[in-house]
Amino acid sequence: MANLVTLTVPPTAAGGKRRVFTRAARRLNVVAEHVLGPTDAQTQQVDVVRRAVVAATIIMILPIQHLQIPGWQAVMAACLVALLYNIPLAWLVFAKQKYLLANALGLVLDGALLMGASLYVFHEMGAVGSTSSIWLVFMIYIVIGGFTLAPLGSLAYTALWTAWFALATRLYFEPGTLYYDELPVRLVFLALFGVISLAMANELQKKRVKLEQQNRQTMGMLAQLVEARDTDAGTHLHSIQEYSRALARRLGFSVREAEEIAYAAMMHDVGKANIPDAVLKKPARLSGSEWEVMREHTVWGDELLAENDDFELARVVARSHHEHWDGSGYPDGLRGEEIPLAARIVAVADVFDALISERPYKGAWSPQDAIQEIQRVSGSQLDPHIVAAFVSLYVDGTIRRLYEVAPRNGRRPVAA
Repeated sequence: MANLVTLTVPPTAAGGKRRVFTRAARRLNVVAEHVLGPTDAQTQQVDVVRRAVVAATIIMILPIQHLQIPGWQAVMAACLVALLYNIPLAWLVFAKQKYLLANALGLVLDGALLMGASLYVFHEMGAVGSTSSIWLVFMIYIVIGGFTLAPLGSLAYTALWTAWFALATRLYFEPGTLYYDELPVRLVFLALFGVISLAMANELQKKRVKLEQQNRQTMGMLAQLVEARDTDAGTHLHSIQEYSRALARRLGFSVREAEEIAYAAMMHDVGKANIPDAVLKKPARLSGSEWEVMREHTVWGDELLAENDDFELARVVARSHHEHWDGSGYPDGLRGEEIPLAARIVAVADVFDALISERPYKGAWSPQDAIQEIQRVSGSQLDPHIVAAFVSLYVDGTIRRLYEVAPRNGRRPVAA
């Protein structure tokens, strides 16, 4: 192995805290996946818009119906608060692409707000002896859980809202009133809806899994378009996929997120399907005009994958994996964290694998030399934080183990 002095960063208190935070974030992501289910851009964008539309609609309707809804003031206040916190949630979704965080925060804030408002409404209903059918709203909450959450989350959501309805009824309605006496029947009714909701959640989960499998098969076929024209592409695609998956995990991504990045990595050069053979297979360095043609593969990859929203992450990676941390890359000249994180991850894996692979215009570098090279361009071409994570994978032998199961085609062995 290369000299560890050049490959490792001395342990620091900040580094230890970062590792603890990373491990905690991983565990939290795993729990969130089992409760919330898949969190994607389109779903979260719709959720933000839906929250705003529903709150605004209720605010417009309340002036007409408030005389028939005891505690309507709490409903109005809850809608106004929902509109307010929907603004930072929209920022997380549309500006920062923090879909899991936005989903979790939205669920917690919506739940807390709805519980507080419903408790006040039940208090006011009990005070005047109302027999309003507003309790049916709880069925809507339960059904929403089935459509939006994973099966485990749907089950917990149903139990929570059923228990909350029972608590509010027992607190604010006296024995002998309609609400109090019909509580057992209504609880059975809510439980039945909970079973339906759970069944919907299970069915949606199966459909999501099937769709993901189909999308990955499609990605594999598209990637083979490149492999069919470039004899080394199969090896390169396999390796960059494995390196990107391991790197994403080391950076704290969940298993699911790392898998998505790995499949997106496999598609990073799909735009090369449009590169003429005279350029793609030229056994020498490219001329200026040829290099301009080669650079277009990022744009062509973007255009090819843009037709399907399910390929959004792969599209982003295909377009941005040649952007540089200092802004000198292409095609858009993005700088630093303007470059999508997945593209920054794939870029490090891509550079390392390209260096240790033989090309028509160069020989294969040794892994030690390749590591030193990505360290040299850390902070200029590559994200320094991601480079440090990749180096740690090399130091602990992960890269060597991944190499051992990869196809070999013009590569030097990765030394221990």
